[in-house]
Amino acid sequence: MDADTIKWLTKSELEAFFKAIPRRTKQGKRDRALFYTVYRHGLRVSEATTLRIEDIDSERLRLMVRRQKGSYGGEYPLSPDVWKAIKATLATRDDDNPYLFLSNRGTPLHRSTAFRMFQNYATEAGIPIDKRHPHVLKHSIATHLMESNEDIAVVRDWLGHRNIQNTMVYAKITSRQRDQVGRRMDSSTSVL
Repeated sequence: MDADTIKWLTKSELEAFFKAIPRRTKQGKRDRALFYTVYRHGLRVSEATTLRIEDIDSERLRLMVRRQKGSYGGEYPLSPDVWKAIKATLATRDDDNPYLFLSNRGTPLHRSTAFRMFQNYATEAGIPIDKRHPHVLKHSIATHLMESNEDIAVVRDWLGHRNIQNTMVYAKITSRQRDQVGRRMDSSTSVL
């Protein structure tokens, strides 16, 4: 993975994507919660589709993340807006299935189904073809965190990366920090 091949959604693309997901239908509530959880927690779709209801501590607003492909997991804070989306989908259910995200048949949502759902919403939102893959959400949160001047160690932990080099790619693709450095250099009396 290198900075030249990573694709992420801009804030306006991300907003368009979420606007394409219906708000009032049972499926729309599930899909909004799924993709918002994927984005905000930097998850792979396969990690999100294996989340269980018991992975949520609603009292302390915590989410237990079990990462795949050798990444670090752990307990992460669950933001109130993600919890609100999850509660909305849970309120549509009347089953005892332990998985958080279910298919229309009541079985755990399969990652290939989530992939197709993402592609459909991304197409409807006018997202460029090369960004119509759900992993773009993980790249997006990483890029957005770096653009918000989060420390590289924080981003590494948030994404569950074992190797800091995997996180450093996002430092290379963000230009906001470069712009800030350039402005500081231009106004500095220490730089010729």
